[in-house]
Amino acid sequence: MTDWLERLEALRERVGGTEKSLSIGESIAPFIPIEVELKTTGVGVTLEDIQRVGPYITYRGEHLAILYILNSNASSSDLESNDPAKRTPRFHLTWCEALEGMMQKERFDRYVLSRSESNLFRVESEQGDMLEDIRLFPCQYCLVNLQYRGFRYKQPYLHKEDQVRGFNVKTFLEENDGNLPVMKHLPKTLAESATAGDYTKDFPEISRRLREYHNWTCEECGIDMTGKKEGLHTHHVNGVKSDNSRRNLRVLCALCHRNVDQYHKHMRIKPDILRYIQLKNGGIGYMSRPG
Repeated sequence: MTDWLERLEALRERVGGTEKSLSIGESIAPFIPIEVELKTTGVGVTLEDIQRVGPYITYRGEHLAILYILNSNASSSDLESNDPAKRTPRFHLTWCEALEGMMQKERFDRYVLSRSESNLFRVESEQGDMLEDIRLFPCQYCLVNLQYRGFRYKQPYLHKEDQVRGFNVKTFLEENDGNLPVMKHLPKTLAESATAGDYTKDFPEISRRLREYHNWTCEECGIDMTGKKEGLHTHHVNGVKSDNSRRNLRVLCALCHRNVDQYHKHMRIKPDILRYIQLKNGGIGYMSRPG
């Protein structure tokens, strides 16, 4: 057994996960080691590792993640202050103006991709001290770019500060993971006469609000996806990604989305999401409703 498999087995035992025996030749789910690293230590990245999908930052197009600086210019006292007003590094949700500036200054080798769900990170201070469990806050450029929960510059300072302080990485990932496979999958336009633009800047927030409005439930099969929000998608009925009119959007679980038409049948569904949907349907194989 390789070192990473041994570490995964130890992790499974600590969290009480279900044991799975692999027969010879049975494939192991891809990206498992990376998923563990992203959630724990984070992954040091180069520009080649970062793929932008719509507005999002991802690890090689497969994992929605946030980007932060490991070797900061902040003092140990500022980093430990838990104060967004201090000169501390911000984590990034999109490829924003601040990241463009850092790239131009050739300082990009200092960044780490993470899926830490606690808002706490491992950061090195300007004195060279490696500090654990440092609270970081989101970049405001990124929040504006995503229009996340209506965030904008021109609003009362205290309201902005509350939004920055209250930002929860785990909630953001749960709400936006489901947009990643949608924005990666680019089916042909269903209406031949229509001209398809790209996804609009506000699509992630429109999608989040619509899925929240439907209580994270699939409009087609009625499955409650609250426990697996990344498996709930927002589908463009006419295939035009720039058309976010309400009549053109449907909230679908990943399986209903894949079965919606011939253009989506090759959409990849992660095994854990597929199992969740099947279990919600009584543990049997599931086919979308006819018509």
